[in-house]
Amino acid sequence: MVRTTEVDQTSPQGEGVAEAYAALGLLADIVDTVREPLLVLDAEFRVTHANRSFFRTFQVTPEETIGEVIFALGDGQWDIPPLHTVLRDALPLRAQLDDLDVDHVFPRIGRKVMTLNARLVSSGAGNPRMILLAIEDVTKRRHVEHQLAAQQRELQRSNMALQAFAAVASHDLQEPLRKILAFGERLSASAGPALEGNARGYLERMLNAASRMRSLITDLLAYARVTTRTQPFARVDLARLARDVIGDLETSVAEAGARIEVGELPTIDADQLQMRQLLQNLLSNALKYRAPGTPLVVRIDHRAGESGQCVFTVSDNGIGFGAQHAERIFGMFERLHNRTEYEGSGIGLAICRSIVEHHGGTISATGTPGQGAIFTVVLPLTQLTSTDI
Repeated sequence: MVRTTEVDQTSPQGEGVAEAYAALGLLADIVDTVREPLLVLDAEFRVTHANRSFFRTFQVTPEETIGEVIFALGDGQWDIPPLHTVLRDALPLRAQLDDLDVDHVFPRIGRKVMTLNARLVSSGAGNPRMILLAIEDVTKRRHVEHQLAAQQRELQRSNMALQAFAAVASHDLQEPLRKILAFGERLSASAGPALEGNARGYLERMLNAASRMRSLITDLLAYARVTTRTQPFARVDLARLARDVIGDLETSVAEAGARIEVGELPTIDADQLQMRQLLQNLLSNALKYRAPGTPLVVRIDHRAGESGQCVFTVSDNGIGFGAQHAERIFGMFERLHNRTEYEGSGIGLAICRSIVEHHGGTISATGTPGQGAIFTVVLPLTQLTSTDI
């Protein structure tokens, strides 16, 4: 608490004392308005003022605090070595110290991480300087930071595992598979006509299984590369990219007798190769799951989203799916139909989701059995790591 005494304000000395008390009063008012715990210490490190937040946070009373040396608070439990270093040694040399974390078991409230900020201030010329000590409880924040750091390390470990898998999948797994297919095809060409019954069936099943394995490894490698082989974000014209992808799929489009319509699409910040893969997978998915006897129509459209967002849809009039499968279809190896009906590894839409999430966006799907499906992709228009920023 700040004491006040009557002084003769008409004398020069009285005016100076009055100004000093006015300054102290203003300082006390400021201290009381601060939401974080705040102490005012004199030159002997005695607490001259503490705000309400300090009493509330540390569960103490003014009687236990005011007039006490800070290191003696809580029966000496505030005698903290880092606090000594700040107040006795460092502060007189620098006049201010910022963001010093103190991990300590405090009286009545237990172990906390507190961030200290200290300032030397003066109430006027010739008056001893005081210390403002601001205290912020950052225990939860530091806990969250530690969790995020742990998650970051886990992500790095996971990415390293994916990179290792990609290396194995690109060579060690595919090399023996190529030999199985090559020798199997040679065997089929040379001895196939002579084989009968089960022997011929076994050979065909072996070749089919090897072909599916090659497709599966290729798709798994593509999934791994979404996060392990990324390019810097750059400006990508989605309309032009969509037309290029349709050109790449020209043969499949012709075989399906499909018509693909492209509406107005924006230019966004993205990894161009991944955007190409995203559009190709979504269009290939529509071509695959077309309804027999119905001319397939696929439409790529853009609609206004929230500020800073690109929202585009890929819709079709194919076989569709039930609402209960809307989330399941994005899972790894998830298939709603038998492999004999529709080929594929069940990884294509999982790759789409991985690409979209890598860009900070979302992808969702709605469908109606027998009437088609709509895939909605929401992406940021700009990225902080764009080469144009």
